[in-house]
Formats: sequence, structure tokens, C-alpha cells
Amino acid sequence: MSTQVFDRVYVSDIEIVALTRHGGHSMAPYDSLNLANYVGDDAVSVAANQANVAALVGASGIAVMNSDHGRTVHVVDTYGTAASGDGLVTRTTDLALLALAADCVPFALADPINRVIAVGHAGWRGVLANVMEATIQTFVSEGGQLEHTQAVIGPAICARCYEVPAERVDMFRQNQTAAVSDLTHLNLTAGVHSELNRAVSQVHVFAGCTQEDSNLFSYRRSAGSPTGRGGLVITLPSS
Repeated sequence: MSTQVFDRVYVSDIEIVALTRHGGHSMAPYDSLNLANYVGDDAVSVAANQANVAALVGASGIAVMNSDHGRTVHVVDTYGTAASGDGLVTRTTDLALLALAADCVPFALADPINRVIAVGHAGWRGVLANVMEATIQTFVSEGGQLEHTQAVIGPAICARCYEVPAERVDMFRQNQTAAVSDLTHLNLTAGVHSELNRAVSQVHVFAGCTQEDSNLFSYRRSAGSPTGRGGLVITLPSS
């Protein structure tokens, strides 16, 4: 089975792809396109899945985010698992950047004029810490110009499904009000969108709830059982 795409968009010649959970090599319960090497899946299967994704987007290799639910951002120029952090930025051509997620919000930035790309990962802690701002700052420091930049937000858990303690919602009322849905629900996508929309020229949102759509990986839907991680991938082509 070939790697299956959930959605894709092009910013000039820069392709950003959200992947389904289908079309990989992993066996249950990670079936089948698990891209994370830290969830208990067979390492050979994960490597094969990542190679499939690299081929899909025409990259020579993939730099894989190693998220820790903060706001650390790394500039990378080689493939493999990056140092711990929730943002990756590169100017290196034919190197894919992969943000892993299974309910959290993956996002990407692309400046096709100055040839800079980035990915980020925002769970509730990341939204509170404003990893979006940190990623944008590093992106700009590497030469990205926001007036030429478009952002893409991948599928994530929706506000209807993301019920949290009321105390957590109160934390968001102080500095990330756009992510507040009601007294016990958060809309993390709206929080990410609000920050990106203030900075870049256009924001594309891949609609879809990871918990509701069985074609996507979801940590909450797995209810404590092992599950894989999907991804949002972006590549800067050499052309």
C-alpha cells in the first residue's frame, strides 16, 4: 500500500503534506504509517515509514522533531532525530522537516522567496509557552521574511473533543484567550492560528479532528493503549 496523504498545499514550489496513518509498514497497534521511534514500534518499520515519506515529498532525508512540549527551536541541516525541542528551521534543500503529532497541533512555515522553511509542534503546554512565536523568531533569524511567508496548520484534536480541567482553561484565559472554547474545552488550533495569523501573509488550515477521524493517529482515542504518531512534513526543493 502506498503512503496516503490526508491533505497537501503548495507555497510556490514548497510542498507541505499532512499524512494519514495508512500506507506504512508498522503492525498493530501502530498500523501502519507510524513515524515516531519512541512509542514502542519496531525500529525497522519506523525507518521504512520515514523513508517512504521522504520519497513521497522528494527529499533525500528527514529531520524528525523530538518534541518536549516546550518552546525550544533548532536550526537543522542534517537528517535524523533532532535534539529535544518543538520547532525546526532549515535553509537546506532536499531535507524534509517532520513534526510528529497525534492530537497536538503541527504547523509549518514557508518563505519561497528567501528559501526558508520551518515546522512546529504545539500541545497545550506549547500553546501556553507560545512555541509559535519562538518558531517564528528563529525562522526570521535564519532569513525568513514574514511578508513572504505562509503558514500551514495540520489536523489536530478539535475543541468539541478536547475537554480539560477548568483550571487549565483558566491558565489560557490569562495569555492565550483565542484557544479558550468554553469552561472546560480548549481549541488549540485556534490558539495556534491566532498567533500565526498575526505574523504571516496567509494561513492554511487542514480541517480534521484527530480523535474523530480514524484515518489519523490520536493519543486520546487510544485511551492509554499504544498508538503511532502522524506528521506534517515540509521540504525545500533544490529547484
